[in-house]
Amino acid sequence: MATSPLASTSGTPSAPPVPDNCKDGVLGFFHTIERLKTNKRTGWVNQGMDKPESIADHMYRMAMMCLAFPELGTLDISKCVMLSIVHDMAEADVGDITPEHASGVSKETKLALEEKAMERYQGLLGHPSIPSLRIKALWDEYEERETAESKFVKDLDLFELCMQAVEYENSQGCRTLQEFFETTIPRIQHPVVKGWARDLLAERRAKWTERGWEGYKDIAFCPDEPSAAINGSAAPSTEGNKGTRLPTRVWGEHQE
Repeated sequence: MATSPLASTSGTPSAPPVPDNCKDGVLGFFHTIERLKTNKRTGWVNQGMDKPESIADHMYRMAMMCLAFPELGTLDISKCVMLSIVHDMAEADVGDITPEHASGVSKETKLALEEKAMERYQGLLGHPSIPSLRIKALWDEYEERETAESKFVKDLDLFELCMQAVEYENSQGCRTLQEFFETTIPRIQHPVVKGWARDLLAERRAKWTERGWEGYKDIAFCPDEPSAAINGSAAPSTEGNKGTRLPTRVWGEHQE
């Protein structure tokens, strides 16, 4: 079972104790993020899943989903990959805190705990330093959800959860995961991710029929925008592919 992210003995939420080998320098940072490999995703633990996925499992597949993005020039995919592997890293200290209706922890309290964790990580990296500023800037960008890349990665966060839910239905015969779909699918906006989600739900429906499961419930997507320019997606160019190459931009400013 995952360590509870909060203790309430004094009425004030507190993060789990930080192991001694996670307290000093760059090696302490590396030991800290090892906890992302061992901290399990709370929703699956609460559902009693056998060998529930870790936080790192979730972020890794999101990063690979970024690399599978089929368009050129509409998103900075290098940035998206980095946002994916940073967006939940505060959970190495605080654990995977579920939404307020399930955990009793407010969004404000959750954010405060995660901000404190990020400040600790910056200290381990010698703040102010290039690594500490880079990682905190990426985390802030995801939390603020103002850029096309951060909005796209949030959609991947929702979609990856649905992928995992379908896989638990398939591998463990679990039929209690409808809420996971209902609280995520309607929030997906990017047309590419929405297309992947439609395919996933079609696969899910077919599996339910194949097993003879009854009670399948359809889930409505948010309306499609009239323009394809959602979360950084743009209509395909009508020009030929001559001279087109994969973008090579990465985070930050670089001299040619």
